[in-house]
Amino acid sequence: MKRWLSILLALAPTVLFQSCNLFAPVDPLPPVLSKLEVVDIKRTEITVSGTINNPDSKNDRQEKKSGVIKEYGLVYGTTSALDVQKDKVIKLGETPGQTPVLIQAQKITGLMSDTRYYVALYARNEGGGMAYGETLDIKTTLIPPAVVTRNSVKVARTKALWYDFDTGTALLAADDPKKDITIDFFSISARGTVLEINTANKLQFVNLDLADYDKLTYLDLVRIANYGSMSITYVFSEQTDNTVIAFKTGEGRFGKWRIEDVTANDITMSLITYEN
Repeated sequence: MKRWLSILLALAPTVLFQSCNLFAPVDPLPPVLSKLEVVDIKRTEITVSGTINNPDSKNDRQEKKSGVIKEYGLVYGTTSALDVQKDKVIKLGETPGQTPVLIQAQKITGLMSDTRYYVALYARNEGGGMAYGETLDIKTTLIPPAVVTRNSVKVARTKALWYDFDTGTALLAADDPKKDITIDFFSISARGTVLEINTANKLQFVNLDLADYDKLTYLDLVRIANYGSMSITYVFSEQTDNTVIAFKTGEGRFGKWRIEDVTANDITMSLITYEN
């Protein structure tokens, strides 16, 4: 009997703690929102997609406290600190029948051309939890003018080549502040010419290998998510001939670059950079 009494006395604090914890107040959780995906960009219109979901509650009480989604939509403006109280709102719905809520190809119209906009999803639930999705930064334009167009331009090959993608010009010095890339050449016996390309001046790029250069649009360039600054190295050969590299300059311009041929004396390339 004493043994059972000791066990009951030992368990009493645990039971008491759990009972108190059971009735402790819980806070509502905000809805869960995805980052918007760009579907299309036009002169006065942006089309985006995304998802809205209920929060992952830790228990039934927290789920009940958060409640269902009561309002959701898009908020946008010309400054990055978005707020439904001061910026423009497109209310897409109230209590949805089910979650996640798929926002598919939603158009934002009546925008100013050639203007930078910030756009995000927003949602509010029954418990008062308010959430904003990650902000999308995008600039309206019909077809941005190609400020630099170079087709099959030959540049003298030296031990290294420096290039400014914003103006489409080869540079004479490695320390030129306009330098966006450095191209180094190495000749390896039985393998051919090796190209090593490094970024500068905040330029980011990605090797698209043998992509269709002529069909690669401005919108395709904007949609690329894996721009980076890691160097690109490859052996130039018949298999890598016409390798395409997409890039984003430190000044915010997107562009595409194709290396067509490399000889002992020069390098032949195509380059198009779009105004931002």
